[in-house]
Amino acid sequence: MTGPVLALETSTLRASVALLGDGGELVGHWQQDPEKRGTAEVASIVRKQLGEAGISVQDLSGIAVGQGPGSYTGLRAGIALARGLALAAACPIVAVPSSAAAACAVLRSDAKLEKIIVLVDARRDEVYRAVYERGANEGALLEVSPPRLAPSETDEPEGPPVTIIRDPIPDAYDVGVLGRPRLAEGGDDPATVLPLYLKRSHAEMALEERARS
Repeated sequence: MTGPVLALETSTLRASVALLGDGGELVGHWQQDPEKRGTAEVASIVRKQLGEAGISVQDLSGIAVGQGPGSYTGLRAGIALARGLALAAACPIVAVPSSAAAACAVLRSDAKLEKIIVLVDARRDEVYRAVYERGANEGALLEVSPPRLAPSETDEPEGPPVTIIRDPIPDAYDVGVLGRPRLAEGGDDPATVLPLYLKRSHAEMALEERARS
């Protein structure tokens, strides 16, 4: 595809924004300071990244956004911003599992790796678990097992050819890398670009427990 792609990732406490050029090269990048919290500055960062690159929202050929699983509040904010920008730009949008973005980064860092198990803390002795493999084409990623809720004590294979990554910080650049091919095919129905919630929030469960007691 031609034209710049904006990518957002807000599933963890370290939100990130990436701007990819016509050929997929990284044009602009920002990752939140680990000492800061929340997604309040993401919109202003997007404006800054576009301005520094001399690109308007209408110039975007597509928007890719990490859909989790992860932070409930962060995902809602990031996806709402992405959908609003896609509407303003009249461009396609695509949702990318944040766990897939994390696996993409690890596979790119080591050509010998073939299979990645991603484990993300879901609290209450549970994890979000997903499995990915390197695809046949360069940069391709195969989803072996989509993100699902699993007990945190589940036995996992260790050693080559399987690599386990726990609580990764997925980056918007990898969201963009995985999203570009799908954007070229037309992207997702905007109505289906939603946070990937695999369990109720901690606040909802606490409220239910208080109601029962």
